[in-house]
Amino acid sequence: MDDERSSELERRDARTIEEKPRPDAATEAAVRRSLGARRPVGAPRSAEPVDRLDLLTDVLTPELAALAVLWLGGTRRASTQTRIAYSDDLLLWAEWARRELGRDRFALDLHRAEITMWLTQQQDAGATESSIARRLSTLSSLYRYAASWGLQVVSPISDDDHRPKFHRGRRATSARVLLADDISAILAAATDVRDALVVGLLFTGALRVSELCGADDSDRQDEGRRTWLVITRKGGESVRVPLETTVAELLDLYVAIRPPWTGPGPAPLVADAAGNRLDRHDVTRLLRRLAKTAGIPRPEKVTPHSLRATAITDQKRRGLNAEDIQELSGHADVRTVMIYIDDDGRAERVSAITDDLGRVMRAVPRHLRRSGS
Repeated sequence: MDDERSSELERRDARTIEEKPRPDAATEAAVRRSLGARRPVGAPRSAEPVDRLDLLTDVLTPELAALAVLWLGGTRRASTQTRIAYSDDLLLWAEWARRELGRDRFALDLHRAEITMWLTQQQDAGATESSIARRLSTLSSLYRYAASWGLQVVSPISDDDHRPKFHRGRRATSARVLLADDISAILAAATDVRDALVVGLLFTGALRVSELCGADDSDRQDEGRRTWLVITRKGGESVRVPLETTVAELLDLYVAIRPPWTGPGPAPLVADAAGNRLDRHDVTRLLRRLAKTAGIPRPEKVTPHSLRATAITDQKRRGLNAEDIQELSGHADVRTVMIYIDDDGRAERVSAITDDLGRVMRAVPRHLRRSGS
C-alpha cells in the first residue's frame, strides 16, 4: 500500500512539474520581437539598448521570467505598445524591489505593507495618480495571471489602501487641450520631416501614441489618391485610418531618409535617429521641444495625448456629431454606438474629418515639403 501511495505521489509531482508555466520557442520569439530593446533601468542615455526580454530575464526569478513571457504573449496583451508598457512597468517594479527591499531577483512575493511603502514613495516623488494606477494594474494583472495557472500567490494590492480614487469627467491629470492654432505653431517650429510627420499623424488622425509607435512600414496602404494606415487599437483590433494629404506627402519624404532598420520583423513606420522604434517617451520629448520653440505656454504639460484630445475637441467645437467623433477617436464603445447609424459612407466621413484637421498642415515649412506643393 505504501508503495502504491508513493507511486501516486510521484505521478502527481510529475504532473505538477509538467504544468508549470513554460513558454514554447515560438511564443518566446514573438514576445522578443514585439518588445524590442531599451536602455537598462537607471543606465545613462549613452548606454546601448538591450532586448527587453533579456533585461526581464536578468531581474526576474526563472519561474517568473517564464510566466511573464506567457503573460505578455497572451491575446489580452496583443498590442505591441501594451506589451512594451507592461514589460517596462515590470522592470521598474524589479528595480524598486532591488533598491528598497534588497531582492536580487523579483518574484511575486510582495506583502501589503511593502506595496504601501512603494505607494508612499511614489506620492512623495510627485508621481501622478494615473501613473500609480497603471503600475499597480500591471502588477495586479500579473498576479491574476499567475493564479490562473494554479500558482499559490496572493495579490498584495488592496483597493482600500492602494488604488487611487478617480473622479469621472476632466480632472487635473487629464490631457491638456490646446487650440488648432497652437498645433499650427508647433508644426511651424519643426525643423525636420520626421517631427512634422509625428505631429501631423497624431493630430489629423487623432491617434493614440501607442498606435503611432506600434505602426510598421508595412501597415501603410495606398489606394488611388488616398493613403491609409492600419493601426492596432486597444484590445488588439486592427483598423484603417486615412492619412491627410500633406501627412501622406511627409511620410513619403520621411521614408526616403529614414535610418535603415536592422532589427527582426518589419521596420517601424517612424524611428529615432539610430533607426530604433520610437516609444511614448521619445514622442513626448519631441513634442515638448517643439512646443517650447513655438512659445506654447507650459510646454512641459504638452503630451502626445494632448494632440489627440485637441483634435477631438476641435471637431466637437466645429459641430461634428458624437457618432463621428467616436468613429474618429476609436473609443472602446464605438461599435455599440455605430450600429445605430447608417454605415454607408463611413470611410468618406472619416476622410473628410482627417482632411479638415489637415488645415493646420499648411504651417509645415515649405522646405520640408515637396517642391511646388
